[in-house]
Amino acid sequence: MGRTRVRRAVPLSAALLLVLAALAVVLTVAARGSGGHPATVPADGVGPTGPAPVDLAARVDEYTADFGPDGPYTVPDQAQRRAVADGVLAALDGRPERAGPVLAAVGYRLSEFTEAGSGRRVAEIAESPGRAADDRGWGRVYLDLSAKAAWSVQVPHPVSDSRTERLGVDVFRAGPGGVLVLAGAHRRAGPDGSSDVAHRADTVFAAVVEALTARGLPGLQLHGFDEGSLPGQDAVVSGGAGPAGPAAELTAGGLGQAGFAVCRAWREKCGQLTGTTNVEGRFAAGLGVPWIHVELGAGPRTEPRRRASVTAALAATTASWRTGATP
Repeated sequence: MGRTRVRRAVPLSAALLLVLAALAVVLTVAARGSGGHPATVPADGVGPTGPAPVDLAARVDEYTADFGPDGPYTVPDQAQRRAVADGVLAALDGRPERAGPVLAAVGYRLSEFTEAGSGRRVAEIAESPGRAADDRGWGRVYLDLSAKAAWSVQVPHPVSDSRTERLGVDVFRAGPGGVLVLAGAHRRAGPDGSSDVAHRADTVFAAVVEALTARGLPGLQLHGFDEGSLPGQDAVVSGGAGPAGPAAELTAGGLGQAGFAVCRAWREKCGQLTGTTNVEGRFAAGLGVPWIHVELGAGPRTEPRRRASVTAALAATTASWRTGATP
């Protein structure tokens, strides 16, 4: 009998598998670098799915900690306002390769992280690192990437209207499809009221909100008032310069059911707290896009348990926009 030939198939197969595995890794890395989100950077510094989720509430608290009437603010020119708004829209459209360069041209960057409170992926549009303490005061935008954008929550007076910045985060976290637009300075920081973004159209905040509104996204804008200016009331709900629609009714009803005394501006006199001069509200009214102005007393904003009740009521409104239950 002749010798039996033993083929060395097993070692060759193992080697082939190693080569294929290495190739797969290379292709995966290349795909992530070019076909996924090439213009974004990880906000956690670890990677696009870094192990440490970011607490958005803590991030916003850190950002706004030094806001004050003597803080810095620079009035942006039209091209700068337009660039940030265009960058936001490109990110909203899932085009980070377009958003990145547009934002970078005006000192902004687009980054992503997993948000700890909601577990969802979030995009942050903020001043690029190295810019001294956000010295221009133009603000930030956060986009929920888990669902198609369907509504915005707007915080024009962080710190000045105490804890509206935290309420904005809470509402943003409470349901998918949201965009959080946050002003970048105290309302009295700029000369001649230039940093009061609720009453100035020449701001990055107004440009971003108008761009979102022009896309048809309804908006919820949060404010705070001293109870002494409207005794006996915890909240004021209005449609600003536009009519109060079903969403405003839903908002007021939800706050009332939560135990808050609510002044409905379309039915009763609510002092100077109805938002009729608000520039974002006027823009929305001109386009017929739902927009709600919500004023809250100190307790509903600053006391965690009461703020949670406010959040639940406002989340019902944003959910109705996302599902199309209210126009």
